[in-house]
Amino acid sequence: MSEKIIISPLDWGLGHATRSTALIRLYLERGAEVEIASSIAHKTYFAQEFPNLVWHEAPAYGIKYPKHGWQMPFWLFSKIPHIKKIMQEENKWLSSLCEKQKYTLVISDNRFGFFNKKIKSVYITHQLRIAFPKAFTLFERFGEAWHKSIMKNFDEIWVPDYEKFPGLAGKLSHPSYKSEKIKYIGPLSRLPYVSHPTSQTKDIDILALISGPEPHRTGFEKFMIKFLSDNPGNHCLIRGLPGETDTIDLPFQVFNHLSAEDLREKILASRMIMCRSGYSTIMDLHLLNATAVLFPTPGQTEQAYLAKLWRANG
Repeated sequence: MSEKIIISPLDWGLGHATRSTALIRLYLERGAEVEIASSIAHKTYFAQEFPNLVWHEAPAYGIKYPKHGWQMPFWLFSKIPHIKKIMQEENKWLSSLCEKQKYTLVISDNRFGFFNKKIKSVYITHQLRIAFPKAFTLFERFGEAWHKSIMKNFDEIWVPDYEKFPGLAGKLSHPSYKSEKIKYIGPLSRLPYVSHPTSQTKDIDILALISGPEPHRTGFEKFMIKFLSDNPGNHCLIRGLPGETDTIDLPFQVFNHLSAEDLREKILASRMIMCRSGYSTIMDLHLLNATAVLFPTPGQTEQAYLAKLWRANG
């Protein structure tokens, strides 16, 4: 019997959806039947990447990160009741769907309640330890324990990083404990991999990749538009808006969204990338050995940690 898989990414930004793309393609190449479940926010993205796959609307977490990093510990604890509520909703929703569809494998990219006790359930995360601001690092052990309790519901934990420390995510993907459930599967990137890429002319001076949750996505876009406008050159701006059809007129190339193939070509043709330090972006940059300036999203201590980690590594 062939595999029938349902995969669902968390709806906190586009990164979880983009890295799920690599796994979806892998299973399709193996001849598996794959269905996608996501919040409505990711529907357009998946419709563009996989127009022929069945898509289900899953309950949305609808959470926005705090504005300031120091708020993270209080924010996390304040959101636990809401997270538990959505976990129960999505678990009940998935249980009903599994009764009808007869899946053989459930894959959750950081969705806490997306598991089924009757079917092998896999949880994907690079944050086995949740980063906190320096003044609150004591809380990291509490966050680690809380996340560990969530992961008990899954049969396996897949970490998209290298097993040897620091890998790409440092302490985030290498916790203080060991578990037989944890399997390091290597970085996941939606960008097509070529073992021996052809030499390409670097004809783009700066490529600005806009991403992240609102209102920070818009704020970063405004910052980059001004920066690129004030510094003449052959630049390119990718807005990270797969569902947007309106265009904006600027003195450089602007795209609302690009396919994986086209994005790969733009990155390879760029002398410098300016982008957020989200983990999915870092995996893409690592794959293509790109040079980048990283801008952590305000309030996201994970991105601040990753930016510092990569700056320290040159």
